[in-house]
Amino acid sequence: MKIIKILSGLIVILLITGFADASTLNVGQGQTYTTIQSAMDAASTGDVISVGEGTYNENLVVRTNGILLIGKNKEKTIIDGQKTGSVIRVEANNVVVSGFTLQNNGGSGKEDAGITLYSANGNMVVNSILVNNTIGIAIYSSSNGNVISGNYIRSNYRNGIFVYSSDDNKIYNNNIQNNQIGFYGDAARTSSIYSNNFIDNKDQAYDNSGLNSWDDGKSGNYWSTFKGSGAFNILGGANSKDNYPLSNAVSIKDVAITTPTEKPEDQKDQEETGKSSPGFTGLVSLLSIITAIAFKYGKKDQ
Repeated sequence: MKIIKILSGLIVILLITGFADASTLNVGQGQTYTTIQSAMDAASTGDVISVGEGTYNENLVVRTNGILLIGKNKEKTIIDGQKTGSVIRVEANNVVVSGFTLQNNGGSGKEDAGITLYSANGNMVVNSILVNNTIGIAIYSSSNGNVISGNYIRSNYRNGIFVYSSDDNKIYNNNIQNNQIGFYGDAARTSSIYSNNFIDNKDQAYDNSGLNSWDDGKSGNYWSTFKGSGAFNILGGANSKDNYPLSNAVSIKDVAITTPTEKPEDQKDQEETGKSSPGFTGLVSLLSIITAIAFKYGKKDQ
């Protein structure tokens, strides 16, 4: 049994060290990457893409799970979609997008937006400004369990937030202002929408399922057009209502982002040049050998 305990400890150590080598890929003038897409194409799960201040004329597509796309300053780190498609389209899971102004998307797709989550689960869109798009944020086609928080979503031509056929999303701590429709939910269910400011949208909100929560049981959202008492009724369904509308606007706060243990990309390159690494496949093979040894000698100890 002693040998099994020792080798089990080695397995834990290998697992920790094998996946703790996340890199930071820097984007901007004078950096390794001059475009955000080139950095994303080079990124692996767990990597952080750090984007310097400036305007980037790009339409990004994210297909790698678990990366963090972080802008240095949400007001000065701007991604402009040039009226073509989505500014950022996420087709992956557990991605974090934070710290950008996303503007000027285009395209004819119903899901095209400043940022589109398409069949994408467990993502975070936080601490950003979404302005002058057809839709600020689109959560589309079975995109479940995402978090939208700390954003300023304003002056978008159709919807501030559009949720279609997606469930269990958490939308809170956002300022949603001067959009055609602040929030539009179509076949969206079991999402929580609370502690947001809905200010001067032509229609504040539409929700046709009646299966979303517009308050947390104690407090709901601030509605600039609501001056009465009692519940605030949402357009689209008799059961869609905010039972605890707020009398004052909430203060929007940035959401804290936890990054993995990071290793600068140049340091990682030097290490890989000086010393080869077994990588994921090698790590799995090594663990298999250790496991076999553990069982072999474990039987002898019994």
